[in-house]
Order: sequence, then C-alpha cells, then structure tokens
Amino acid sequence: MKSLKKKYFRARSIIAFFIFFVLGLIFTYPLLFRFRTFIPYFYSSDEIFGVIRQFWWYKFCFLKHISYTCDNMMVVPFGLAHAKIFIWPLWEVVGRFFCIAFTNELIAYNIIIYLSFILSAIFTYFLAYYLTKDQFSAILSGIIYAFCPYYFVRTWQHFGLTQIQWFPLCLYALFRLRERRNIPSCLFLAFVLALGVSTDYQYGFFMYIMTVLFTLFVLLYNRESQEKAANYTGNKWKLPGFLLLSILFSIFLSIPAMYPMLKGIFFGHSAQASAFNPFLRSFEDLFVQSARPLSYFLPAVTHPVFGKITEQFLGTQLYGTSLTEHTLYLGWVALILAFIAIRGQKRRRKEGHKEEYFYISFFVFLAFSAWLFSQPPWWDIFGLKIYMPSFYIYKIFPMFRAYCRFGVVVMLAVAILAGFGLKYTIERFKNSKIRFMFTVLCCSLVLFEFWNYPPYKVIKVSRPPEVYNWLKGQPEDTVIAEYPLDAGSPNEIYKFYQTKHEKRIINGSLPGSHANKVAQTLTRLSDSNTPGALRWMGVKYVFVHKGDYLSTELIEDRDELEKILGLPGLKFIKSFPAQACPQEEIKCIQETGPIDVYEVVAQPKEPKIKK
Repeated sequence: MKSLKKKYFRARSIIAFFIFFVLGLIFTYPLLFRFRTFIPYFYSSDEIFGVIRQFWWYKFCFLKHISYTCDNMMVVPFGLAHAKIFIWPLWEVVGRFFCIAFTNELIAYNIIIYLSFILSAIFTYFLAYYLTKDQFSAILSGIIYAFCPYYFVRTWQHFGLTQIQWFPLCLYALFRLRERRNIPSCLFLAFVLALGVSTDYQYGFFMYIMTVLFTLFVLLYNRESQEKAANYTGNKWKLPGFLLLSILFSIFLSIPAMYPMLKGIFFGHSAQASAFNPFLRSFEDLFVQSARPLSYFLPAVTHPVFGKITEQFLGTQLYGTSLTEHTLYLGWVALILAFIAIRGQKRRRKEGHKEEYFYISFFVFLAFSAWLFSQPPWWDIFGLKIYMPSFYIYKIFPMFRAYCRFGVVVMLAVAILAGFGLKYTIERFKNSKIRFMFTVLCCSLVLFEFWNYPPYKVIKVSRPPEVYNWLKGQPEDTVIAEYPLDAGSPNEIYKFYQTKHEKRIINGSLPGSHANKVAQTLTRLSDSNTPGALRWMGVKYVFVHKGDYLSTELIEDRDELEKILGLPGLKFIKSFPAQACPQEEIKCIQETGPIDVYEVVAQPKEPKIKK
C-alpha cells in the first residue's frame, strides 16, 4: 500500500513539475527558444547589462587564458578589481561554468533566471505538500510563489534578487529539524542558509532573520501550549540549540563567500554612505525603499488590465515611488484562501489536527513579522514616532537598505496559507472532479492576477549599433572613451557594448575610486585639457552619443556638442546615423541616436585630479 502511494505521489509530482515548466515558458515568452538573442528587461534600469558583461568577462578570460580577478578591459589604464566584493558569489561560479559550457553569456544568464523560477515552484510545492499532505494545495502554493509579481519585476532589473528559491527550502529545513532533531537535519539547514548567503547577501540575511523568528515562535508556542505533542517531549532547549548550531555551521560554510564583504567592512571601505558603497547605505534609503499601505494590495503596474488603476497611485505615499521595489502584490485569490485557512485552524485543532494549527499559526506570525520588517524605520502618527525593526537593524547592519524586499517572505507565507485554504475548501467536495476543477479555477485566477504582458518585458541584444561593428574591425589594442562620460555612476550599457566590439574602454569607474577621481576631471570633452589626458590614458577613439546630449534640458550639454566639433586634439572620423529597432513592439539595443567618432590626436598629458 505504501509503495502504491509513493508511486502515485511521484506520478503527480512529475505532472506538477511539467505544469510549472510549461507555465514558465508561457510567462517568459518571447524568451522561448531565443535565449541567444533576448533577455528579460525593464526600462528603468540598466543593471542587467553589467551582469551579462560580467559573464562575458569570465568567458573572455577562459579563452584568453588570463585571470578574471582584475579586469583590465575596463577603466583603462587602472583596471577594475572584481575580487573586492561579490554580491552573488554562488552565481559568480555557476555563471562562469555556464558561460564556458555554452560559450554564450546570454544563454548562461537566461538559464540561471529560468532555473530560479523552476526551483522556486518546485521547492514551494514540496514545502506545501510536506505541511498540507495535499498535492492540489501544493501546486497552487507553488504557482502563487513562483509567479508572483515580485519575482518578475526582479527578473527585469535585479539579477541577484530573482533567486527566491532558497526561502521555501529554508522553511522546509526548519520544519524538518523541528521534527527530526538530529545532526543530519542540522547540517541540512546550515547548508541551505549557506546557499542563501552565497546567492545574495541580503537574501541570506533575511533567511537568518527567518530562522530567528522560527526559533522565537517555537519557544512561545511551547510555552503557551497546554499539552505537548509527542515531538515536543524532552528538553525544550534542544531545538533552539540545534538551530543555533545550524547558524554557526552555516557561517562557517559561508566564510569563502562572506570574506570579501567582511574584509571590505572592516578594512577597506569609505566612511561615507552612498548607493555605490556596498558596506554603508544611506539611512534615508530606508524610507524610500520600504513598503507602503497599498503595496501589497494593488495589482502590479505591469498588469495589462488592472495596471492602469495602480499607476494612478505610483509615486504617492500610499503605494510608493519605485515601480520595482513597491511591486509586492499578494493577490486577492491568495489572500481570500489564506483567510479561509486562518478561520479554519481552530476547528482543525479541535478535530485533532494540532500540527496544522501550529503550521498555520506560524505562517500568520511569519507574514505579520515580515510585514513589520518591510516597513520604514518609524511610523509618524500625529507626531508620535513608533519605531519599526528596520530602524534597529540598520544600526547593526548598515549595508542593507531595501527592507520592502521582505515582501518576498510575506508572499511565501501567504502562498502556504492559501494552500491550506484550498485544502479546507476542496475537502467539502466529495467528487474528485469538482476538486480538480476548483483547483484549476483557483490556479487560473491567480495566473490572471499575476499576468504581465503585453507588452513583452524583453529586449533584443543580438545586434549592436553599427558603430560597434565598425569598432570590432579595428586593431586589437584600440582603446575608446564613450561620452557622455559615466563619471557619476557606471554606465552598464557602455560595458555591455564591449561584449560586441571586445576593445578596451576607460568607462565603468566606481565612485570613490582613484580612477573615478580622474574621470571627474574629464567630464567635459570640450575642455582643452581633456584630449591630452585621454591620449595619456591610451585612448585612440572617442564615441560621442549625440542623442544623450540632446535629450537633456541643460543648455550647457547642448552647447558641448558645438564646442567638440572644432576642438584641437580631436579629429573627426565618421558619423553613424540613428538606428531603430526592426520590430516596434520589442525593444533592442540597436536603437540609438547618432554617434560621432573622433580620433584623439593631442599630445599625451597626465590629468590633474581636483582636490
């Protein structure tokens, strides 16, 4: 009988995985079968271009048999050390392997993004089934968590933050350790926590907080419980002890991943907080990047039907200013089912289902706690300040600023509660076909709530602007400078174009570095000293993106173009006209304004850094 149940479970699990796979392909269209030409993309950010360029650098170093730790293709002549800090250490390794295995950085990037989706659905499925013992509920929970708007907006902008798959696995490890208090379960939790740290520092930090919240809840639950179940017998401090041991083991396993961060915190970072200082963020950012009252309840702005409603609130205190950071929509179908689960928990306890009462109580506690963590540092109610957890945590961990991202934990808690709600609902139906149809209806409504196209959130990156094809034919030792110069912050698209022309650039310096201080003196190409300084840095050609100058409202930027044309030290070579995308409905990197190419003919002159 048991073997028959196992076969039945495996068969339905395979069907569930197939459903996740197919739905993933549908939601990621038109990436389907176009992993070499398209990537997920969002108009408000160019961060993903820098990530793909990083993957290309791994492949480039492998083919050239050089070290990848110091990038001498950017920030010429100073170079850029990549070994200082890894924001997502695990994917540094996996991305390097995929780039070499598939010989294409775009395929590597898209595969990792798609894997995060599949793993998120599968791990949530197993967690929900472990708790509910119902596969219909598990499928629904997997769909709610993996297809949530939070995930999709991250795929369009933040590579590291798409890796949400370890949260359900972490919870599974916690529940497993509670049930089996032994060393193997302890090591399993430690390994999962280490995975979180190695994937993204902030998510790893969230997982540690989640572990602490679980420990706190178990202690409170055991204290308040009038009678203890069989798995509560024995020393009440045994489970907290194992949890503490897991945290210590995970820190030990994470030392290779955390070492660059710890080194930077204690020995090598600037004392000035900024968006580009990974060790010290601005305290004001905690207010901007925190959840707002309507962030969890309004559909994503990207929804083709309901997005227009939310768009009216974008930029207000009720919803938030960031389309990406404040897309935390939980879904009303999920919320209604979660409410059904909460209402039914006491009844289930009276019927003898004490474990389900514990599970539901914990996820209510987790959802509420994560919601509190996602709030700004304080609420100001008629002049009375009520301090939230982020205020205190920032004093200890000032490298984290966007606590609205705790919304992913709220989403996971609601997804599991919704699974219980579906279970309690379909148990009322005696007919298995009605149960199946009701589950399909709930899943369909969830998918409709989370729908995000048209338009498609992708960009075609296979064809660069024609000027870079011309540059690719120049000698290998050619160095270029792209203007407007990115002295304020690195221009990721400049870096991405390098994957097409494979020539060295002076762009990409990080604020606060010596190279950036030099770049600050070269922002005005029309300055008589700039051509000589560029020549001293080894620059042969300057690419002037005329559209970027003309698109600003600053008169001095428009005047800059006229001054450049007759500047001694620069020789006009060629002008490339503006290009458009061949398909209007899909963006492409080929779309650009006119670009003028100048040869630097001035005598080399070392730049003087302004003090």
